Amino acid sequence: MSSPSYNVPTTAEPGQRIQTATSVSGSCTSNGEDYYSVRVDLTDVNSGLIVSDNSTPIGYNATYFNVTVENSAITPSTNGTWNLKINVYVIRAGGTAGSNLLDYTNSTNATIQIGASTPTPEFPTALSLTLAIGLWATLAILRGRERRAKLKN
Repeated sequence: MSSPSYNVPTTAEPGQRIQTATSVSGSCTSNGEDYYSVRVDLTDVNSGLIVSDNSTPIGYNATYFNVTVENSAITPSTNGTWNLKINVYVIRAGGTAGSNLLDYTNSTNATIQIGASTPTPEFPTALSLTLAIGLWATLAILRGRERRAKLKN
């Protein structure tokens, strides 16, 4: 199997459904008797949970193949960096381990930025104006008290 290629979004919104596509090509020693498929799992690196899995058939003749497996997943509900691991399996006769598992590759992590990368503080103009007037009024009161205290002395 050649190196898979991955199409994964780099940004998404919280709670958004995203689509990924993993293209796999290669060749297997195939006599036409065994059935082959490619399975792709998306695993949340932090929790270790599989958030999406999907398979695409190659068929009975896997001498040369080129397939794309599409996965969809829901992003986390909060802003931040979401790290995914993409596991690719080429499976013979529907097996999952031992002699039935034909080939396996583990990709590097894919990173998706969920929401804004850094929160942008919002400071409405009306609030700014209110704070400025409040500060000015407080200073005026304090200066008035200082003047009265000097006059009494």
